[in-house]
Amino acid sequence: MSNKRDYYEVLEVSKDATENDIKKAFRKKAMEYHPDRNPDNPKAADKFKEATEAYDILSNPEKRSSYDRFGFAGVQSDFSSVNMGDYSTFSDLFSSLFRDDFFGDDIFSQFFGGRGRSRRSSGPQKGSDLLMDYKIDFEEAIYGTKKVVEVPIKKECVECKGSGAQEGSSPKSCPNCQGSGVETVQRQMGFTRYISQQACSKCRGKGSIIEKPCKTCRGSGRSDENEKIKLEIPSGVDSGFRLRIRNKGEEGRSGGTRGDLYVRLIVDSHEFYKRQGDNLIVELEIPFAIAVLGGEIKVPTPYGAEKVKIPKKTKEGQILRLQRKGIQRKTQYGMSYGDFLILVHYSIPGKLNDEEKELLEKLKEISKMPSKQEKLFKKLIDTSKANKVDE
Repeated sequence: MSNKRDYYEVLEVSKDATENDIKKAFRKKAMEYHPDRNPDNPKAADKFKEATEAYDILSNPEKRSSYDRFGFAGVQSDFSSVNMGDYSTFSDLFSSLFRDDFFGDDIFSQFFGGRGRSRRSSGPQKGSDLLMDYKIDFEEAIYGTKKVVEVPIKKECVECKGSGAQEGSSPKSCPNCQGSGVETVQRQMGFTRYISQQACSKCRGKGSIIEKPCKTCRGSGRSDENEKIKLEIPSGVDSGFRLRIRNKGEEGRSGGTRGDLYVRLIVDSHEFYKRQGDNLIVELEIPFAIAVLGGEIKVPTPYGAEKVKIPKKTKEGQILRLQRKGIQRKTQYGMSYGDFLILVHYSIPGKLNDEEKELLEKLKEISKMPSKQEKLFKKLIDTSKANKVDE
């Protein structure tokens, strides 16, 4: 069993916390446990990683919804193990949290020793992650399935080998930033001068300028190619469930690893089954006689036919339950089973054959009005007669 703590507990927020509440809570935890601020505390890195993972899940509406419904099983493929020695993994995350909109600079990069966006990385760069929607049938979601999809991937341009420059030429160091990718900006406000760094306006943070762009990729160094990727969809998934296929995103630069591919599933509706969490709901119309006298009906479920006992005097709209006959799916704690709920309807037939008419006539002859209602009617009629005004 997982020894992970509940994500809401990690950030010390309630389950109805707003997006802003979650952001503030994480910012507080990050400031408290970041390894740069706790060099002598070996447990700080684990606390920092734990808080970052919790924020990654709870700050994303889809991940949060999946976590609320399925627990860690719903997001176990969404957050990989984090190498705490590579703090640049979190630069984008912290840029959005600690950015000073007034000065346009990264407070995080200044406060924690410049690990934000103040310096252009010249080493290997990991490729971008990709997100795609993929529609599957209801039955495929129930039973699980394997699929092969074509995904447009940005890969290194074959013509220029990723340099972005035409053959015979090469990118040149940007004269504005001397290849650093950043430039210093000064702002004078009253008697105070503010100095900050931002992406170079000439090379847009790349550190180099391409004078003769490659005609194939137009200087991007990347080309679009379709790649066939296998998907293994587990049983019991619902709309919004995300698959993570590692190293199947865009190719990295300068020898960097590929990003990941995220596939968000959209489950088609079904003509008979309706899903509510892990429960399945169906509407069943039964003959009037069975509703009154009771009986047994065979009902199809995704896992085979099941006999359903209809009690005597079943009411319109009554719900019958078959336990553990709903959605079946694997979790980190074992198999999980929903229920199969049957919403009962019955109607009076509009057309009758001769035999049905004869039987109903006999039933009418022996049928009586409810005694309580009959007594009330007699009382009201007698009262009306006694009070009748002579014409």
